[in-house]
Amino acid sequence: MAFQQFGVDLSRFQQGISFDALADAGVEFVILRGAYHLTKDSEFENFYRETKARNLPVGVYLYTIATSPQEAREEANFLHNNVLKGKQFELPIYIDIEDERYYSRPKASNSAVVKAFCDTLEAKDYFTGVYASTYFFATYLDDSQLKAYTHWVAQWSTQLTYPDKSVVGMWQFGGSTNRIRSPIIAGFNVDQNYMYKDFSSIIKSYGLNGFGREEAPVMNPVMPPSDVGVIKKGDRNAGVYLLKQNILLLRKAGVITQSVDDNNIFGDGTETAVKQIQRAAKIAEDGIVGAQTIRAIRTLLDAKLG
Repeated sequence: MAFQQFGVDLSRFQQGISFDALADAGVEFVILRGAYHLTKDSEFENFYRETKARNLPVGVYLYTIATSPQEAREEANFLHNNVLKGKQFELPIYIDIEDERYYSRPKASNSAVVKAFCDTLEAKDYFTGVYASTYFFATYLDDSQLKAYTHWVAQWSTQLTYPDKSVVGMWQFGGSTNRIRSPIIAGFNVDQNYMYKDFSSIIKSYGLNGFGREEAPVMNPVMPPSDVGVIKKGDRNAGVYLLKQNILLLRKAGVITQSVDDNNIFGDGTETAVKQIQRAAKIAEDGIVGAQTIRAIRTLLDAKLG
């Protein structure tokens, strides 16, 4: 069965909401607004405590109004210093880009804001993503430049029509005009989401988002889903994280000697590790992970780990 969890995103507008009532409604994760530009959300600390008290996976978003890469970097650093630092987040850190100020700006300029924000936090070992509506992605962003970041896509409809499902980690399907279920949860009008990737496992396994590598659990092998397609040098997406997880398992099992790159990208070290896997499996050593290499990894893991 495909991975899917139900969750909500919250801000100061839901002040006073009962987290016990959220749990009773089936909420499995929460995304919190950390800041509006350079202003911290007044309910963030309280909501963060509530999620941790209930072991709910939690992520964060910042509502951006940055109009330059420099301003986006300032927002990212503000979020890190005032919201993220010293805490742990099982889910991605998102830039929420939807403000009307972007309607009259070039797509490339808007996309540069997203990239500057995400790259600033990735340099600090955070798993980042971008939130926007399907219309916004298509109309106001050069989305081809943003596929390296996981997408949280808003479309308040009965189905998600965003074309590239491989980069979609979450779908915000409803708010005040929810067409799937009641917009009211725990007595509040709450935005609702489905999550399609096991971000918690990925983030913890690589010691991101405040989780040190020494805290990373030993995990069962999980291969990239088939819709990720070919994974190759230079890529940075959920498939790369899952690939690296399996490389570490194969190294621990003694199948290969090469570890992975100590960053969020498919780099030279990961390419070398893939070639060692391909050599062990007696297939072409091209360093590219396609269906044949994924099958080889599964076979090698089954042989070593049962």
